[in-house]
Amino acid sequence: MPTLEIPFAPWRFMLAVDAVNYALDEQVGYRARRPGDAIINLSSGVNLTEPPWELVDFALGAARDPLFWHDYDGPDGHLVGRAAVAAYEATRAEVAVGVENVLVTAGASAALALLARGLHPGGGIGAHAVLPAPTFPLAGAALADAGFRITEVTSEEPDRWLPTVDELTAATTADTRVVYVNTFNNPTGERYDEAELRKLVGWAREHRVTVLHDTVSSDVAAVGGLPHLLSIAAEEDYARGVVTVGSLSKSRAVPGFRIGWLIGDADLIARLAGFNELIAPSSPGLAAPALLMDRMLAVAADSARSAPDDPWDRLEELLRPYHAVSPGLRGFLDRAGTRLGTPRIANGLTGWRDSLRKTLAGNVASLAGWAETIVDAPPWCGDFNTFVRLPALDGRDVLTTTHRLFREYGVQTLPGPAFGHSTSWWRRRGYFLRLSFALPPARWQEGLARLSAACERLSADG
Repeated sequence: MPTLEIPFAPWRFMLAVDAVNYALDEQVGYRARRPGDAIINLSSGVNLTEPPWELVDFALGAARDPLFWHDYDGPDGHLVGRAAVAAYEATRAEVAVGVENVLVTAGASAALALLARGLHPGGGIGAHAVLPAPTFPLAGAALADAGFRITEVTSEEPDRWLPTVDELTAATTADTRVVYVNTFNNPTGERYDEAELRKLVGWAREHRVTVLHDTVSSDVAAVGGLPHLLSIAAEEDYARGVVTVGSLSKSRAVPGFRIGWLIGDADLIARLAGFNELIAPSSPGLAAPALLMDRMLAVAADSARSAPDDPWDRLEELLRPYHAVSPGLRGFLDRAGTRLGTPRIANGLTGWRDSLRKTLAGNVASLAGWAETIVDAPPWCGDFNTFVRLPALDGRDVLTTTHRLFREYGVQTLPGPAFGHSTSWWRRRGYFLRLSFALPPARWQEGLARLSAACERLSADG
């Protein structure tokens, strides 16, 4: 049987890591060898703190309502979830977003794969896409699998990985159709400011290039308000040229829910729904109530906004035309509004966000205590990932070392070649890996201690 191989080296490297580090028999083997030691995931990019239970309880309770199980949702996702995403975006700023602009998916990864297929012009045309490097490997994998040629761009400026907008656009060609950006950039935690995003949108408008914006970790920001790219694009008269990918998996620590979404031009969303019909005729039923709760309360929790419109009013406006054809919708919205309007629920989600940010800040600060092992961490901007160097491991075979860190120390890590370029490119620069510090502090410290011990031992072994 032929092997399905996506033509993107970072993705293939990550799969090679996962084939050992996340294999069930390998995990059972480690626990058998070290029965007292838990496996610690330092690099998964998943938020490993506890989720906001108010959100989970609401979603699970809503699953009893026939509104969410009596029929297939359709390839666009459930109407309630789509409207909740649209209402959130529309009340953040003056952006014309309706249910026709939203498609709900089974997570951000599914959204990226679907979008890559929808954006490729087809017909064997050698379309081109530009990505920063290092960045989230599935973005490049999805684009490459859809037929795009990929160019990875790393900044030549000191003290940063994320390329400047000028560096990013300089790598484009006449065939470029997509530029991918990630807020925050995964794994480095960097981001573009408003002026840079405005410059990128202006360039994309002039060259008719789609800006693919990944926002899956934006909502954990510990630093003020983030620039709202959809608003910037609308002001620059290029809203149709920006496509947003979002998810609750990382920001709310509920990866098991697999809830993601796309926001884009209505014609593009309709075209993507046709692709989605081939692989996922219905979004997860729990997506709709979870998105409803999260998006409504997230508006209120965003302290950077001034005098926001009421998201419930906007939601009602979006859903009003559908009451007659969606039995039970009016009653569910009334019950949901009553429950979500209680201070306990609203304060619960706001308190959870504050607690997460304090955990992140504490774990980041504690990196200073491991300065002999871990160096070159970029300044923290609010994400739960950072990219660090382990000088003791410079020059070692990266894949072998990654597997050894797991098999001997029970530490799951993900090094540089998973996020861009080749292993030989990284060998010249040092041994870098992503650290994801959305872990309970005690587990975080234990993981760093094991990583430090491993570096000392491997360095002594030569």
